[in-house]
Amino acid sequence: MSMPLPTIDAQLFCRAECIVGEGPFWHDGRLYWVDILGSSLLSCDQRGSDIAIRPVPSHLGAAAPWGGGFIAATQQGVGIISVAGDFTLLRESPILAANRRCNDGKLDPAGRFWFGTNDYEFEPGAGALYRVSRDGSVKEIATGLILPNGLAWDRGGELFYFIDTFTHRVDVFDFDLASGDVANGRVAFEVPREFGLPDGMTCDRHGRLWIAFWGGSRVVAFDPASGRPVGQVRAPTRLTSSCCLGPDESTLYITSARNTLSPEVLRQEPLAGSVFRAELPL
Repeated sequence: MSMPLPTIDAQLFCRAECIVGEGPFWHDGRLYWVDILGSSLLSCDQRGSDIAIRPVPSHLGAAAPWGGGFIAATQQGVGIISVAGDFTLLRESPILAANRRCNDGKLDPAGRFWFGTNDYEFEPGAGALYRVSRDGSVKEIATGLILPNGLAWDRGGELFYFIDTFTHRVDVFDFDLASGDVANGRVAFEVPREFGLPDGMTCDRHGRLWIAFWGGSRVVAFDPASGRPVGQVRAPTRLTSSCCLGPDESTLYITSARNTLSPEVLRQEPLAGSVFRAELPL
């Protein structure tokens, strides 16, 4: 019989009612995250208060700091949110069909922005992965995907980890930090289906991959070399969607959603759509 995973319970950090909270990151002392179907970029201070909400014109899959503003992957395409709050599409932005949207994204170690696209009904093969360079040029990296999700890079900037959710696995690529090119894609490891659907992901200082599991009420840490789960954080709601580390890398922040939960479940999980935190062992 396998031993139970070491488990930490997450606590409420910022009360919110995001339809689909996703893509958390820290910037200038604040935690930012998106509400995909709420078409908003949210942020709060280090105490989980002073919440600010920036609406965008369409469903917002991911965002990241970019110059003085933010780069944002929306249903309209990828563009820049200015300091004043205006949204301007990049000249090379892909134009998405009405039945497709953006989903998950983040900056690589050199500051390029990566994001995925998918069909609203998760049509197999309809998804793609893109990279935006600092000059604003956009390159399609992969096609034929279903639901592009977690992205992470090892601390040496030599490996790129990627999740296409419905494959129930983590893929890994050799990564060229200077060019942003990827090569030699292969399966890093399969993830247990009983955990839920693998969603957002981050890499910690020890090289462990922390993966949020949609429908699993958890974020699980994996050793990428062996694919073995080595610990988990449990959240008080089932739709755990993504995660990031805090500035000191000792705290894990977890986003969540509420869009597919019934009224009965929402009464049982009143914190669905909020952000949670857990102190990690160093």
